[in-house]
Amino acid sequence: MQKKGSEPDFSVPWHLSDAVLVVEEKHFNVHKSTLSMWSPVFEKMFRERNDQEICLPGKKSKEIKEMLLVIYPTSKKVTEENCYYLLTLAQEYQMEQLTERCEKYLIQREKTPFQAIDFLVLAHGFKMSELCKQCIEIAKHISLNELRKHEKYSLVEDGNGKQLAERRVELLEGKVATLEQKPNSIRKEIKETCEWAIREISRVVFHKKHQGDGKHSPRALGDCLRVLEEEALQSPEMNLVVQLLQQRLRKIYEPQQRM
Repeated sequence: MQKKGSEPDFSVPWHLSDAVLVVEEKHFNVHKSTLSMWSPVFEKMFRERNDQEICLPGKKSKEIKEMLLVIYPTSKKVTEENCYYLLTLAQEYQMEQLTERCEKYLIQREKTPFQAIDFLVLAHGFKMSELCKQCIEIAKHISLNELRKHEKYSLVEDGNGKQLAERRVELLEGKVATLEQKPNSIRKEIKETCEWAIREISRVVFHKKHQGDGKHSPRALGDCLRVLEEEALQSPEMNLVVQLLQQRLRKIYEPQQRM
């Protein structure tokens, strides 16, 4: 028998446990009420099946035990070792509170701007919005050239890419404002980032309008601007974005024209 107050190992019945999960021939004695509170998927299983034993094919017994230890009232915490497979299990079993615990762990984890891109892709995949926001704030410090070299650059979701471009432009604009002279390198990067933002935002707008018709989004800067200007005629929000980008580009070119 399980001793009261000790950490459960789930191998034997304990404290009115009323269901058994079978994973890799190992048996985990659990409580239907506990798993049902955490997971609508488990709740549905318990309602639809009369058997006390429920098999979980394709799962690893070690990972299921870690999941149980985290969701039961024990001292087990989300760690670097268990976080990533717990996210996968949480997604499959729709355990939102478990996803939130993993997100809290990942938020407090230290990240370089380069690493933040990896976590940004991960956060989007598991719908962790707060982690997305943090990663964008950290990743805005990475240069455009470094960003393009990142192996997961192409996996950054369109909306997150748009926000990252905007935050990068704001950061660089702030740096320029604090300098008495505007170095050519900073002006060049702002110009490239603004043009990148125009292309990325126009790609999002184009895909929304032409989803599924096989058309390729424009890449030439002039064509991208036309896509945004057409959208700006119908959207006050897009009109503000276009005006902001055009103003920032003018700040780059006007000083050169006066020289």
